[in-house]
Amino acid sequence: MCGRYTARFTETTLLPGELADVVSAFPPRYNIAPQQTAPVIRMKEGVPVFEALRWGFRPSWMKDPNQAQINARAETLFAKPMFGQAARNRRCLVLASGWYEWQHKTTGKQPFFFHFRDDRLFAMAGIWTPWHTEGAESQDRDSYAIITAAANPFAAPIHRRMPVILGAEACAVWLDASDADSVRLASLLAPHAYDDLDAYPVSTYVNSPQHDGRKCLEPLTH
Repeated sequence: MCGRYTARFTETTLLPGELADVVSAFPPRYNIAPQQTAPVIRMKEGVPVFEALRWGFRPSWMKDPNQAQINARAETLFAKPMFGQAARNRRCLVLASGWYEWQHKTTGKQPFFFHFRDDRLFAMAGIWTPWHTEGAESQDRDSYAIITAAANPFAAPIHRRMPVILGAEACAVWLDASDADSVRLASLLAPHAYDDLDAYPVSTYVNSPQHDGRKCLEPLTH
């Protein structure tokens, strides 16, 4: 799964050129947690827009916010009633510069930080859904989930799942709202090759969603 990630907007090489100036102005995040808002790119009226949505896929019919799904499995994405329509019509790019996974050990869970060796910004495949409440305090709050796939050989010793990372060409296809070909779209959701990834253990300081600073990324020294 992908349960925490970072987003430091210093590199935009994998993103559409017209979005580069927008994302560079967003403040860095070092520990994005479920139910928090974070930036995504999605299409609106044929134009890619950059905006913050709530992490935790919560359709309008879902009354209990605790049931919101932070991840959706690539293998069943288009077949699941909860995710199928969004996968065909409401796709987004979730911007990140790394993600955390926890390895089970006899002494407890050890967090690891995964990132590209050059620390570049990248895009994870996502889907989003609208959510609306009625009444005196009615509000609209769109939410998203990150697509995950089976871990590649590099990540597998730490965790059996990993987020789907999209290359530049795949980003354009995934964002294209006019393309609803589930077979072609599903073919994009493969685990990323691992020759340019790195990972290292970090302190359990990152376990708290209240912590959001560079200390979350510091390598564990003991």
